[in-house]
Amino acid sequence: MRTAAALTCYLIISCNLSSCADKNTPLTNPWTPSEWSLIQSLSLAALPQAADPSNRYLNDPQAIHLGSQLFFDQRLSANGQISCASCHQPEKFFNDGLKTAQGIGTGTRNTPSILGAAWNQWFFWDGRKDSLWSQTLGPLENPNEHNLARTKLAKLMLTDTHYQPAYQAIFGQAPQADAIQAWPEDARPSGTIEQIKAWKALSEQQRLSIDTVFANTGKALAAYVSTLKPVASRFDQYVAALQAGKTDAQLNPSELAGLRLFIDPKQQCLNCHSGPLFTNQSFHNIGTGEIGKDTGRAAIIDQIRLDRFNCLGPFSDAPAESCTKLQYMQRNRHQLIGAYKTPTLRNLGNTAPYFHNGSKQTLADILDHYMHSTEIKAGRADLKPISLTTEEKQALIAFLNTLNAAKP
Repeated sequence: MRTAAALTCYLIISCNLSSCADKNTPLTNPWTPSEWSLIQSLSLAALPQAADPSNRYLNDPQAIHLGSQLFFDQRLSANGQISCASCHQPEKFFNDGLKTAQGIGTGTRNTPSILGAAWNQWFFWDGRKDSLWSQTLGPLENPNEHNLARTKLAKLMLTDTHYQPAYQAIFGQAPQADAIQAWPEDARPSGTIEQIKAWKALSEQQRLSIDTVFANTGKALAAYVSTLKPVASRFDQYVAALQAGKTDAQLNPSELAGLRLFIDPKQQCLNCHSGPLFTNQSFHNIGTGEIGKDTGRAAIIDQIRLDRFNCLGPFSDAPAESCTKLQYMQRNRHQLIGAYKTPTLRNLGNTAPYFHNGSKQTLADILDHYMHSTEIKAGRADLKPISLTTEEKQALIAFLNTLNAAKP
């Protein structure tokens, strides 16, 4: 087993340690060209501009403003007490700090932060939505979250003295007042028998009008959420400093050792946590699925393909040829059992607990899972167990904490 001192020197992580080099030696870039290329690819400076062809209002200032108001409006819930911000709390980096989400009821999955959500390719832990605007619609009708029928939401948007003119200014003509008045308060295509019957009793034109308002509300919410960009961290400052040839904003020896471990292929980190958001936007079984209870991505393949609000649906603004991820997504359920979306590692230290079910409380718990999980050791996961010494584990945690943003 390497000693801490030997590990520090071996990894060539600092030139200000007397055991490695003269502490007066100017700090230089300690990385090989290939390592440096990898490290730069992880910086926020490499993040492209957010785009969503299926939402033409993504960058519309009026839609952004309307979405910001909707995000904090507790009237968007059955009991008038839950808003989007109830789970995605700005002061907690748009997270809630709970094991599983708590809305009108208690959910079964952990609430992810939505900072940087506009750069996601799939949404929810199982990826059952393929756009940010479509994702925003799910919690609204979910009985454990907002539990708000789309008919009631549509009536609010089109009759409220503030929302109605804002809606029409952005999205254009809306149904007449008498038509809106005829809509039931609680009708939806899934839910209780009474709710479904009320939905089916509506004419096709009525359902289309309601769904149009429902989709547009989602697009306004997505426009606001798209402004919630990832926050630069000490890691990004370190990369920028080296790129500029400066020696300030440096990482300490333990953090640099952790970064070297992170990009080492033997540790497998980059297999899933790549790019500026530290996610490959894909789905993997890491041994946390619950057979017979929550099988992850495998359970929703048909749901996303048949979703009325997907990229190929009637409310999408995207041309069909741009919906390639939906058209060519993996459909082999056997290979997707227990698979969940790779989460971002940004702000990891500020958004505990972890995993789709909130089952891990600390970063050390996460690494212990990858080192000792019986599911991984038995080959029932998409990766092999990793091997870390105590010093390496501490170094990797130190690096992961450099991805934290400053407190808001």
